[in-house]
Amino acid sequence: MMLALLIDSLSHFSQFLLKRKLDLKVLKDSLIKIILGLSFYFFSTISYQFLFTVFGCYTLLKGFAKLVSYRTYYINQLSGRFTLLVSGLFLSTTGILLIFSPFLSLEQILIAFGIYFILSGCGNLYLLLMSYLPNSTIDRLKRKIKITPPIFLEAFVPKRVLTETNKILKPSEVVSEKAVFSERKSDIVPDLEIYIHVTEKSFGSIGHMDLCFDGEIISYGNYDEDSYHLFDTMGDGVLLTTDKASYIPFCIKHSQKTLFGFGIQLTPQEKQDVANAIKNIKAQCYEWKSNYSLALAQNPLVDQTMYQDYASLACYQANSKLYKFNRGPFKSYFVLTTNCCLLSDSIIGPSGIDLLSMNGILTPGTYLNFLRHEFKKPDSAVISYDIYN
Repeated sequence: MMLALLIDSLSHFSQFLLKRKLDLKVLKDSLIKIILGLSFYFFSTISYQFLFTVFGCYTLLKGFAKLVSYRTYYINQLSGRFTLLVSGLFLSTTGILLIFSPFLSLEQILIAFGIYFILSGCGNLYLLLMSYLPNSTIDRLKRKIKITPPIFLEAFVPKRVLTETNKILKPSEVVSEKAVFSERKSDIVPDLEIYIHVTEKSFGSIGHMDLCFDGEIISYGNYDEDSYHLFDTMGDGVLLTTDKASYIPFCIKHSQKTLFGFGIQLTPQEKQDVANAIKNIKAQCYEWKSNYSLALAQNPLVDQTMYQDYASLACYQANSKLYKFNRGPFKSYFVLTTNCCLLSDSIIGPSGIDLLSMNGILTPGTYLNFLRHEFKKPDSAVISYDIYN
């Protein structure tokens, strides 16, 4: 296993050296695998069964996410569903074998690991060949072929950042759209803003993500509580739009959230591409009424306090408009794949910004970690950093 990790990391490192522009994500992935490989060598007393079980849990989780995505693609008759089915079954089977490694022989376990690394190596070889293709071809394919960092390394980044922030910020009773912390690289007004929401407890500590473009908030989530199933992790996908001045105070007050906002500077062509991506997403939607909006249509004097579900609160406290999808991948929401990050990524990606291209399990922590580092670079497109608390 040590040798496999080292070879895999060297293949990533060769991609980093041969690319026309530096990709720090590839370099980071290579260094992590080198460290893991050396750790297995110097700490060889760690039980192989324990390592296989941990890796198996992660692989099984990825396989489960792929299979849930396949179900969504199958229901909506979207292309690419066969690939999701095959990869989901393969990852799930490999994960199960590794989880039950204490009951299998070492030879059987190593065979399963060998198959996994062979397929992973084929993917890495493909990425290496991609570095020699024309830019126009790479732009079409690069967002489809990426290796996701382990979810357990990224999922809890928002909670860690929130803990660090709370040690710096002083508590305040004032709730507004004004940032309690603001830092700028220049006086340029950002063309696009990305918000990462974090709460102290529950699933909110993993985070939520949405965008603001041309003064309009674009948010996607599992906002129809009547459609919840699979322990509230699945449901109808709902698109929420409103203005920034109403939305930020609502988020802070309703869920005691802290919002980390990052401003992005775009070129004229990128602004047009983002606008087109939003337009294409809205073209798949139809207006949906919350329980409060339905009651209001029947009785203009309806008591707002009778409706405490999130969709209703967003309507009468944040002036929100809600939409559901009649087609496309966002028709059904799933927390691990078809989530707020995927919709935001589909808007950011076509612009050519390529802030982060991912495939598999998506978490706001991945974005938060990346954007904080990008803001520290003097020449990056991330030009502002705000905290709303």
